[in-house]
Amino acid sequence: MNERVKNRLFCISDYFDDNIMFVAVRQGMVMTIPLLVCGSMALMFVSLPLPVYQEFLSDLWGGRVVEFFRFIQSASFGFFAVGLALTTSFSYAVIRQRDKGGAGGDPVMVMLITMVSLIGFSGIQQEGFSVASLGTNNIFTALFIALSCSALFFKIKDKRLFVIQQRGMEADNCYAEAVSGIVPALLVVAFFAVFRQVFVAVFHVDSVQGLLEIAVGRLLGSIENGLIVAIAVLLLAHCMWLFGIHGSNVLEPVMQENFVRISEGAVFNKTFLDVFVHMGGTGSILCLVIAILLFSKKGSIKNIAKLSFPTAIFNISEIIAFGLPVILNPIFVIPYLLVPVVLCIISYAAVYIGIVPHVVRQVEWTTPVFLSGYLATGSVAGSILQVVCLAAGVLIYLPFLRLFEERDERQLVKNVKLLTAELQKQEAANAIMPLTERKDMLGGVARVLSADLKDAIRDKKLFFVYQPQVDADEICIGAEVLIRWIHPIAGFIYPPLIIQLAKEEKLLHDIEAYLFDEAAYAVCEIDKVIRTEFKISVNITNESLAWEDFEYCLADKVRKYNVSPTRMWLEITEQDALVSSQEMLDKIQRLKEQGHKFLIDDFGMGHTSLMYLQTNHFGVVKLDGSLTKDVLQNNRNKDIIAAITELGKSLHFETIAEYVETEEQKDKLLELGCNGFQGYYYSKPIALAELIPWMEQHQGKA
Repeated sequence: MNERVKNRLFCISDYFDDNIMFVAVRQGMVMTIPLLVCGSMALMFVSLPLPVYQEFLSDLWGGRVVEFFRFIQSASFGFFAVGLALTTSFSYAVIRQRDKGGAGGDPVMVMLITMVSLIGFSGIQQEGFSVASLGTNNIFTALFIALSCSALFFKIKDKRLFVIQQRGMEADNCYAEAVSGIVPALLVVAFFAVFRQVFVAVFHVDSVQGLLEIAVGRLLGSIENGLIVAIAVLLLAHCMWLFGIHGSNVLEPVMQENFVRISEGAVFNKTFLDVFVHMGGTGSILCLVIAILLFSKKGSIKNIAKLSFPTAIFNISEIIAFGLPVILNPIFVIPYLLVPVVLCIISYAAVYIGIVPHVVRQVEWTTPVFLSGYLATGSVAGSILQVVCLAAGVLIYLPFLRLFEERDERQLVKNVKLLTAELQKQEAANAIMPLTERKDMLGGVARVLSADLKDAIRDKKLFFVYQPQVDADEICIGAEVLIRWIHPIAGFIYPPLIIQLAKEEKLLHDIEAYLFDEAAYAVCEIDKVIRTEFKISVNITNESLAWEDFEYCLADKVRKYNVSPTRMWLEITEQDALVSSQEMLDKIQRLKEQGHKFLIDDFGMGHTSLMYLQTNHFGVVKLDGSLTKDVLQNNRNKDIIAAITELGKSLHFETIAEYVETEEQKDKLLELGCNGFQGYYYSKPIALAELIPWMEQHQGKA
């Protein structure tokens, strides 16, 4: 595809991703997927058009099984418009709440106002009211009212034109929020009450669906059956679908009047459309599902395709249309419109020239693909034509699928950077919040990364590097082992982000078992070349110490490679050390007695951290990087480092300075009393194969 066109599509997609209305609609649609799955599965089971199966199902438990499926279908689809309106308005309010820093979201209030406005606009007060107006036919109305209600409510509330004074109840936040929403709610509901009256008076119909049906009827009129008309009907229906309007239902009266009848010599009719064009539902979506299953490299996209495949076979497309999404997605606009047209032309030509028989029997639109081709034409040629059409559709969708994945990858890289920045901000504030539990875009990114991390651990895609540590004479005394993950799309992943996601997804112990094995192996390999004392230090957390099998796992790796525990040091951050329980401290003492030495990482000068030094559990202090980085410019940092090193002499612990990047910085830290050094001035983190020769150069052979 032309690079300019591709970039233009990406820009439009970015706009859709940044626009609160489009994002709210997409998230609202995604939230309705459980409803769609339940309803679609029930419809699928009850609609299989095999006489033997239908007879069996009707007789099963006196027909109660059919009632069971009908109940699920009706409950899921019968009020689908209400469900979609609620999820969309909820998403709008949550996004706005996030953008406003947690203030003024009012999601529940907006949902209630949306529900009232939608049900009222649908004419519940009229004698001829039908609950069908709250089902799948009214998706467009539901979206229009959800977005309008949400936008109007917050517009009015932000103006604060009608604020009811509250006396004595300010402390009750729920009450305060409810009172502040009274006037906006009244105005929004009143607006839609007036809007309905104007709508009915002007158009003489009581629903958007009815207005569209009239417009389509007048546009097409009494039309002749033919290819041009078939293409026009397809394009019109699919253009509606792109905006959330159930195009097939809008066109149903026209189809019933002009195309339902199967007449001799007429190629095009509704069954022809259902069987050879709408394979998988609108947009010939089964072609996209197959393209994803065969050619997609992304597990998350394949999972959506796998979920939607059973229903797509029965021509139910909503799961993938909403979940991928296809609707309101600029990248899929072209194939979504083009594939049905191409399939219509191919099928029309095949029937017209006699390769495939005319449609001789009307079949239900839910009849599975291949079976429907055979039943409609009375010939295997009908099924073969469906195979050809599917292949053509897959080929058309494929380049756009590649484009979608490329754009998705670019977006993932961008979002991972935002997620990393968010974690770093939380680290600076010492207030880490669960990332995978977030309800915003960053939470979605965290969950995607977590799933990929699980696969990376299983497939051993994580790896480890070593950063050498030297003493005052620049002789290598060991190295710190550091975890690394190169994500196949997002690239290098910030190591603390790996650990945070591992903690949240209960994957940390799997990583640590791998880490201990790697560290013990490294000691064994280095010991074959270098005979003088050295150590490998590994990072642990409070979760590590709380792990029931922690001591056993560590001892098992030491035994496996026959290395001394004195060669494996354990680092724990100051923040983790501060919240260690007595049980954890007892575990530290037991490991210390076995020969392991403990280090406090990122050490500052807090009162509690100094108290831990008095316990004699920790033999080495690694200075907080914020102290060492500015040691040349910040006199206060110099004083703090000097105090820590002086304290080390009296309490008999060593001091290692990290982030040493220049000779001047090293000389100053040495002058202030540091015993060891680690940083880019000496070496970046390197692989074990590089570490051994580096240590030889800075250690010497035995």
